[in-house]
Amino acid sequence: MSNGIDQTGMPGGYGTLLRLAGEISRESRLEGLLVRILERSRGWIQAEACSIFLPDPQTEELVIHSARGDSALVLGTLRIPKGAGIVGCAMQEKRMIRVDDVDKDPRFFSKADKQTGWKTRAVLTAPLLDGEECLGVIQFLNPVGRPAFTTQDEEMMEYFAGLVAAALVRIRASQAALERAQIQRDLDLARQMQAGLLPGVFPNREQSPEIEIHALLDPAKEVSGDLYDFFPVGDREYAFVVGDVSGKGVAAGLFMAVTRTLIRAITVPGRPPAEILQRVNTLLCAENPANLFVTLIVGRVDTRTGRVVYGQGGHNPPVRITAGGSPALEPPGGIPLGMFEEAEFGQQELELRPGDALVVYTDGVTEAMDPQQALFGEERLLAVAGEQGGAGAESLNRTVVESVRRFARGAEQSDDITLLTLRRLG
Repeated sequence: MSNGIDQTGMPGGYGTLLRLAGEISRESRLEGLLVRILERSRGWIQAEACSIFLPDPQTEELVIHSARGDSALVLGTLRIPKGAGIVGCAMQEKRMIRVDDVDKDPRFFSKADKQTGWKTRAVLTAPLLDGEECLGVIQFLNPVGRPAFTTQDEEMMEYFAGLVAAALVRIRASQAALERAQIQRDLDLARQMQAGLLPGVFPNREQSPEIEIHALLDPAKEVSGDLYDFFPVGDREYAFVVGDVSGKGVAAGLFMAVTRTLIRAITVPGRPPAEILQRVNTLLCAENPANLFVTLIVGRVDTRTGRVVYGQGGHNPPVRITAGGSPALEPPGGIPLGMFEEAEFGQQELELRPGDALVVYTDGVTEAMDPQQALFGEERLLAVAGEQGGAGAESLNRTVVESVRRFARGAEQSDDITLLTLRRLG
């Protein structure tokens, strides 16, 4: 290395190094950073080659990005095993290593030279540190005009490695922020699409003369694993559905959408709800690589007489409220869908008299917790339902949700909350 004055008036290659530091600080892409370092860094330290080693998060091998002599840059085509060679030692020990003659150092990984046809004589290797984390390693090979790297080279290398590490941290943080933003956009879109699957316009008196139908879903995450649905079946009946998919997030949301689609396709006039559950279960079991399951209540209500028939697939028992305000849990039955092809499902039948209501809900209601992790429970649900005996379906649903929130006292909502209420007008 020259000990004279460079064009900036600074000794040796410090001026070139400082200019490169400014360029590095403005680079926003990892590939651009690698290219800039490999193309420009050999000049200030006067070395024949430069390599940057970054760990593969999947294999933990060190991926080599290199510039050697006048040949084209080689990005990411060579790898060395974790811990191998002088670079592996520098990364594990988190310290700079200078070797004046690699032939005398047993740590030298000669396979890299055999793969590239390059002849390495001396190396200066430095870890790229972010606190206690080693992000990778940078290495210069074969100093020009001198037999080995010097103490001054080490001083500049320490400064340069810090610059490269800071740039890697900045780019990594920027990429993580972009990925989080993309994930959030995807989740927002999934939430919008899922919300579009759930009916938000409820039947009027002409469509449903005697039965008021209302439902709501309060998701715990961006994408819900709960579902509700209702749709006309024939001239005077409405089908209704409430379900709860195991798990949370996008996978549960997709399973929910598939379940809803199957139910709509299989529900036809005259087909018993238990048979609908059996057919849906067979299809879910056949294509269920994630091993998810869903609890369901699928039923029909006669909008003139109040007759209700519903099938049970391991779901929470509905609450029936009489006109006088007396609430009671209906019998449980069946097992969740998607688990066993030979599963059997229960079926119940009842008649809603004028003023009666049937509340179908998911366990996000009864298993809601307060800060001390006490459960809202079935008793509180029955108490709230009893107090709302004469209320309309929408008022009853919203009162239950408000009661759950008051009970939680700000504790994080751990599960989706879904309610569907049928009320016979009185």
